[in-house]
Amino acid sequence: MFVGEYLNWTEGNPIVPYENPRRTSHIGTSCAVHRWFDPGPLRCTYCGVNVYCACGAAELETGAIFRVRFGDLSKRQATLDHLIPRSRGGRHNADNVAVACRSCNSSKQDLMFPGEWIPNRDLFTYIATSEPLPPLKNISRMGRLISRLIPELDPDEFPPSVAEVCTVQHWRSRDVHLALAEMHRAGAFCVFAHPCAPSTRYYRPIADPQDVFAGAVWVDGWS
Repeated sequence: MFVGEYLNWTEGNPIVPYENPRRTSHIGTSCAVHRWFDPGPLRCTYCGVNVYCACGAAELETGAIFRVRFGDLSKRQATLDHLIPRSRGGRHNADNVAVACRSCNSSKQDLMFPGEWIPNRDLFTYIATSEPLPPLKNISRMGRLISRLIPELDPDEFPPSVAEVCTVQHWRSRDVHLALAEMHRAGAFCVFAHPCAPSTRYYRPIADPQDVFAGAVWVDGWS
């Protein structure tokens, strides 16, 4: 199981991707997005925000335009994304294309949703403190850096997000997420999520690698 694949993801909680109405025919438009999706309002498959299309067939509501700062409008533009990235064998067909805001598309890159990537994952991924972790074999350099950082975190403070850790340590967030996934697979973390906030996940270090719950994903206290 990938980190972030919450057990209740298939049970209808808010992390289920948004489905835009699909066209029955690809003929009649030169727009890359509306070649696959019906004209009219569109929403980002991943974060659910309303998006606008360059062809004009999908526009933001007047109120939304005023609420979004001018500099952020480009982030709300509709783009075509592949659920399984082309670089990883995904096809350019109806089953694998999705509408994504430019912000999500840029952040997702060649990662899989939701197993490897969720919207704003830097802000909603937290690392809890613990006693020093046991030595992990064949761990990456970033994994070793995170292992040394964990005991230094304040147990009385709210766990820092990956965004906060990267700002303080000057690390690249992609490297941190890859290392966290690596350490999770090695049994160094449990991952907690809550159905009321499905895009939020907490990495709780496991001091004992023989812990029977090592690597488990928890949802609201139930595995």
